[in-house]
Amino acid sequence: MTIDAFSAEWAHAWCSALNASSEYRSAATDWEGSVALVMSADAGAGVPEARAVFLDVARGACHGSRVASAADLDAAAYVIEAAPDVWRELLAGRSAPLMALMTGRLRLTRGSIAALLPFANAARELVATASGIPARFPGDA
Repeated sequence: MTIDAFSAEWAHAWCSALNASSEYRSAATDWEGSVALVMSADAGAGVPEARAVFLDVARGACHGSRVASAADLDAAAYVIEAAPDVWRELLAGRSAPLMALMTGRLRLTRGSIAALLPFANAARELVATASGIPARFPGDA
């Protein structure tokens, strides 16, 4: 079953997959701080307004997920934003999250890159776990 990327159902599936992943649990043991991921608006890509999801993650577990509200975006320790095509590449495994951050394809709009660097493996597993969820992006047939 394919799920719309950045929807509530997709966020819940991702949270469940994170909790089932021993690789994520191991890599993120010391991670503290919620994360909001934002798919920027891009009318040409079929995204007329931004979409965002919020993950309450800490110490290798996901404690909750949802479509992000404005309050979630304000409260998240880390907010990461990218265009729909960048998220599609990341979730297809064709791009590494920290490399995308370092090259500006992903934008850290809240939080510090220096604080994220020690968690490179956790970030990789976070994205790898999301990659396992069959996702439909705007414009997909």
